Amino acid sequence: MKKRENYRNHDFRPITCFDSEINTKEVGKSGIRIEAEYNSMLKSGQLLYNNLDKISSKYGFEFCVVDMKEIEKRINSEFDLAQEMPIDVGLALSNAEKAHLYSIKLQKNRIQWIAGRYAVKSALFKYKLLSGSFMDLSCIDILKGADSAPYIPQYPNITVSITHSFPYCIGIVSERKIGVDIENIFMPDDSLIQYFYTDNEKAVLKDKCCLKDYSEKAVIFWTRKEAVSKLLKLGMQLNFKKLDTSSDSIFLNYENGINVKLISFCCDCFCASLAVEIF
Repeated sequence: MKKRENYRNHDFRPITCFDSEINTKEVGKSGIRIEAEYNSMLKSGQLLYNNLDKISSKYGFEFCVVDMKEIEKRINSEFDLAQEMPIDVGLALSNAEKAHLYSIKLQKNRIQWIAGRYAVKSALFKYKLLSGSFMDLSCIDILKGADSAPYIPQYPNITVSITHSFPYCIGIVSERKIGVDIENIFMPDDSLIQYFYTDNEKAVLKDKCCLKDYSEKAVIFWTRKEAVSKLLKLGMQLNFKKLDTSSDSIFLNYENGINVKLISFCCDCFCASLAVEIF
C-alpha cells in the first residue's frame, strides 16, 4: 500500500480521538496559560492508533478509531432542525442508514451505531484514496447481513469489521478476511476461563503470577477469539472452547482452510486484537 497522505486536507474529516483539546485559562497576573489535556483515555486512543498504524500496511487494511464521547457530544448539541439529526452525522449517512437510525431507541445504541458508520466510512475513504479514488460517503451503505456481520453492498470484495469499548470504536476495511475486537481489561471469572478457554490457554495463564499480567493475557485471549469469530462471521456460534489462541499464527479448518495471524496489544486499560488472513 502507498504511504499515507495527510487526510485532513480532504473534505471528509471523521470524528477521531486524537484532536487533544487545548484549554486556555487565565491564571491571576500571570496571564494566559495554554494547557493540553492528555488524560488516560486520550493516551489510550493515541496508543491504539499508533499500534494499528504500524501494522496496517503490512497486513493490507485501513482503519479509523472514533471517540464515541465526541459522537455523543455532537448528538446532544448539533442538530439540523429541518431533519432532526446531528449535522455532522447527516453528512456521512446514506438515506437507508438515516432511516435505520430513527428506529434505534436507546441513546447508547445510537451512539455505537453512528460511531461504527463513521469509523468504517473513514477507513474506506482512506483505503480508496490511496488508489486515487474519491467517493460521496453518503452514497455508501454499511449494512448488517443475515450473519449480523457488517458489509458494504457497493464494495462486495471488501471485508468490514467493527468493535466498540467505550469510549472507543474501531472500524477496519480490507480485501482480506479480517476481524477486530477491543475490550476494557478486566479480571475474568474462573467460570469464564473454565468454560471458554483451551487447556493451552489455561496453562499460559497459570504461569502468570502478577494479577495485572494474568488479566491482560486473559483478555488478549478473549479478544483474539472474538476477532476470529468476526473474521469467520460466526459470532458466538464459534466454539471458543476449541479455538486455541495461545499462538500468534493459527490454521482454521473452515471452508478450504484459512491461515490466520493474531496480533494483540494492550493500551493502558484496553486490549485490542486482530485476526487477519495471511497467504
